[in-house]
Amino acid sequence: MIIRHDVDPACYLIAPESFPAVFAVDSVQQEVQIAYDQIDELLKPSLLSTVQPKPEVFTRYDGMGMLIAPTWILSAAHVATELSIENPIEIGSVACKVEKIFVHPGFRNYSGTGEMAENDIALLQLKQPVTSVSSLPLYTQKDELEKIVTFVGRGDFGNGLIGPDSVDGKMRIATNRIEKTDDQWLMFKFDAPPECTELEGISGPGDSGGPALIQTDDGWAIAGISSGQNDLGQRLGEGRYGVWEYYTRVSFQLEWISSVMEGSS
Repeated sequence: MIIRHDVDPACYLIAPESFPAVFAVDSVQQEVQIAYDQIDELLKPSLLSTVQPKPEVFTRYDGMGMLIAPTWILSAAHVATELSIENPIEIGSVACKVEKIFVHPGFRNYSGTGEMAENDIALLQLKQPVTSVSSLPLYTQKDELEKIVTFVGRGDFGNGLIGPDSVDGKMRIATNRIEKTDDQWLMFKFDAPPECTELEGISGPGDSGGPALIQTDDGWAIAGISSGQNDLGQRLGEGRYGVWEYYTRVSFQLEWISSVMEGSS
C-alpha cells in the first residue's frame, strides 16, 4: 500500500483479523540481499561469510483476493492467470484448495503498452466451503461516484513522494475518493495533502486483486478490484502523487459473476 508521506505509517496498519475475508492468494519467498562493495571484499574477506551465515528469507505477497461466498474467491484476472490450482490459499489460518479458476472471457491485458486492461476480473472456486470466515457482499448499486472507499492489501509499501520502497508483508488499509467511473472502472487520483482523505493512499505492487470497500448500512461491500495505475503520460512514476488508480467496477460485472457461480453450483 502506498500512503501519505506526512502521516504516521502506523496509522495505516491493521491486523489481518480485521478483514478476514481479504487475503493474499499468491506469495513468494525471497532472500534478503546484502550488498558488499569491492573495498569490503579486499579488506574484510573473512567477514563476508560470517555476516549472514544463513540467508534471511521474507515473504512477498503478490496478489489479493476476497471471499464472496463459502466456496468462491473474487480477484483480478491478471492475478489469477499467474496462479496454480496446485497451490492452496490460506483463509482464516486454513489452507484451502482451489478447484477451478474462471477468468473473464473478455479479459485483455495490455501490460507495458500504457493502456489499462479490460475485464480484469476472475473467480476462484474452492474444493471445500470456508466455514470459519464470513464472506463479503458485493456492492450492487451504480452510485459509486464521489464515495470514499477503503483499500486493503499486503503488497509493497511506500509513500507518494517516493513510490513503492519496501516489502514487509504487513496488512494495511488506505482510503480514497472515487473521482470517475465508467462501465469498466472506478478511478481514483492519488492526491497530495492537504487535498486528500485522512488516510489517502493507493495500491502498491502485490495489492492487485484486493478490494475497494464501501461502507453500507449493512457493513462493508466490495465495489472494486485493484487492477493498475496510469499516470496519463505525465511520467510521474508508480505510486507517486498524481497517478490514477483503476479498480474493476464490480457493479458492472454482476451478471458475469452470477453466471459463473450459478453455472458451477
